[in-house]
Amino acid sequence: MSGFPRFLFRVKDRQIEEEAKKLMESFGISDVEIRRDDTIADAWLEDYKALKTTYGLDDIRTYLEELTAK
Repeated sequence: MSGFPRFLFRVKDRQIEEEAKKLMESFGISDVEIRRDDTIADAWLEDYKALKTTYGLDDIRTYLEELTAK
């Protein structure tokens, strides 16, 4: 899957971490780092200030579904 850009999932708890892992496995994507971060609110603000784009899990799911439907 070298054509996929690298993603980083920053998650706030184990439940979301497991959902992210299942989502990646279902699409056969392995080049994604899933990181649990207890300071996710601070991390979001840091990303926002650095002009990094932040997506929610539903946004990512929709993106991957549309990408694989092509």
